[in-house]
Amino acid sequence: MPPPPGREGPPPKRPSLWLPVISGTFASLFLSAALAWYFAKPIRGLRKAFADAAVGKLDTRVAEAMGNRHDELTDLGRDFDHMAAQLNSLISAQQRLLHDVSHELRSPLARMQAAIGLAQQQPHKIPQTLERIERESQRISDLVGELLVLSRLEAGVSGGGIADTDLAGLLADIVEDVRFEAAQKQVGIAYTGFDEAVVKTSAELLQRAVENVLRNAVQHCRPGGEVAVAADFDASGGCLRIGIEDQGAGVPEADLQAIFQPFFKGRNQQKPDSVGLGLSIAQRAVEALGGGIAARNRPEG
Repeated sequence: MPPPPGREGPPPKRPSLWLPVISGTFASLFLSAALAWYFAKPIRGLRKAFADAAVGKLDTRVAEAMGNRHDELTDLGRDFDHMAAQLNSLISAQQRLLHDVSHELRSPLARMQAAIGLAQQQPHKIPQTLERIERESQRISDLVGELLVLSRLEAGVSGGGIADTDLAGLLADIVEDVRFEAAQKQVGIAYTGFDEAVVKTSAELLQRAVENVLRNAVQHCRPGGEVAVAADFDASGGCLRIGIEDQGAGVPEADLQAIFQPFFKGRNQQKPDSVGLGLSIAQRAVEALGGGIAARNRPEG
């Protein structure tokens, strides 16, 4: 009811403006805290992972701890896991290589020390002892040289410049050089090549790759056997294919990939005159040329 004439009622109450401001402020703070926690948690995990990796804990992984997130931080976590896995693999390979090098060097050094001791005890055998020391020192020299080549190839330093190269002539020269060595082992080499083809490539890398594989085939071929070398060049595609087959005992299927690792020696690979780096160098050289290399057993063996 309206107030009687002459009387005025109290003014109507206006709604307070502070309540929505305070409510909005608290809601903003809550949302900001939630967003900060949402983004800070994976960042803290990444910081801890980087700290662990810095002290050598390369088995640390963070992608699974991030849950089912779908954002850039999750992608960064997966990239970190991939990086850590690659570093772990590389460091393990370097440690294994260092162990193998130490083992390969220790054996000839021990034989040299034994030869020196024998020469001191039996002076009349000094000429034979000097020959033994010379063989062992040459083995060490060959090992160091092969390691330097492998190290340069792994570092991407080939040492051979790109120049016009006659592929047919280069392959024929390699076959003739190895054929001379194979004759001493009573192993023949049958070569099927192609006409002259001049391309721009590194003749040194190609020679190292083919020569190492061919010599490996000669070493494993049975006495009186034959190594077949077939080369084909596709001028339109710029592709060189080389197949080398020996008549040896073959390699276990499980070792077909491992034979390209440095110092790998399988059950059929025990050769006292080999340092175990030839196929590793061949693989690095072929990959540096943009190609690939693989090994498989023939149906005959």
